Amino acid sequence: MLMDKIMEWRERHVTRWNRHCRVIMRQLLPQLEAGSLSDEDQMSAMSEIMNSYHLTGFPINMRYSDASTIIESVYSTNVHVAEDTQVEFALTVYIHPYPNNVLSVWIYVGTLTKKY
Repeated sequence: MLMDKIMEWRERHVTRWNRHCRVIMRQLLPQLEAGSLSDEDQMSAMSEIMNSYHLTGFPINMRYSDASTIIESVYSTNVHVAEDTQVEFALTVYIHPYPNNVLSVWIYVGTLTKKY
């Protein structure tokens, strides 16, 4: 749903997805939820990507209320306005359930441009 929205918001541009970065981001989100990931550990996990790409990205954490709130949160980051013709995107979502139907939603979103 969020990937479709980003492509919709970028209707005049080709939207390329970097699957490798997405896999790395996906591994980090449960650790962020558990509070067991330091900034140094996060940078270390992303170092392989950062050797080849300029990476701009961040995790977003929120309580789930409805899909439109999540979509608006991603839209408000303006990640979709990247106009570099070589830009690639990475996005992943992790949802952690808690008692009483409480859901912690983590979204990691980023843009990547190749280093030359």
